[in-house]
Amino acid sequence: MNSGDSIDETKLIHRAQWQGDTAAFSILVKKHQASLRSFLVRLCKNYDLADDLAQDTFIIAFEKLRSYQAKGSFAAWLFRIGFNCFLQGHRRDKRAHQVVKEYTEIVDVNPSHYDNISPEQLDLERAMLQLNGDESAAISLCHSFGFSHTEVAVILNKPLGTVKSNINRGKQKLREYLIAGKMDNSGNLQVKHHPVENAS
Repeated sequence: MNSGDSIDETKLIHRAQWQGDTAAFSILVKKHQASLRSFLVRLCKNYDLADDLAQDTFIIAFEKLRSYQAKGSFAAWLFRIGFNCFLQGHRRDKRAHQVVKEYTEIVDVNPSHYDNISPEQLDLERAMLQLNGDESAAISLCHSFGFSHTEVAVILNKPLGTVKSNINRGKQKLREYLIAGKMDNSGNLQVKHHPVENAS
């Protein structure tokens, strides 16, 4: 984001925050919705659910907009709300953990949900499905969406050291998956699992 973009966003936030300008907030939604949705897809591994969570996130963000104090980036504030929406939805469903575990085993990346994505990027998205939730969330926020380790710790409400460990473990797993994996005729990533030790 360049300085001009930052200034424009600050003005939009101020207009939406203190003048109730819904048009300004709509511009903010359009600016951040694609990245937020991509993050939520990686969390819940369900495109329709990610859309619902993104919608909930923006509704809550609009309702709480006056509580945003610009101490961090607006994007980080949005992603924190989105992550909390995901967690709350998880807790409401007593079977959520088992459902997600079962779904993770059969889910695949559908290229139609991505614009102009390369085969290498598709391989990476499929490899991301092999990570646990903490690793996937931390790596996505840091390397896909450009947040600092400190911002990721705030978004995920985890200690900085834990975030760094999750990123290191996840990156090592990704390297092993991408090196050892191969694609079958259905386009699924077939992974030769290797033990991951002392990745932190």
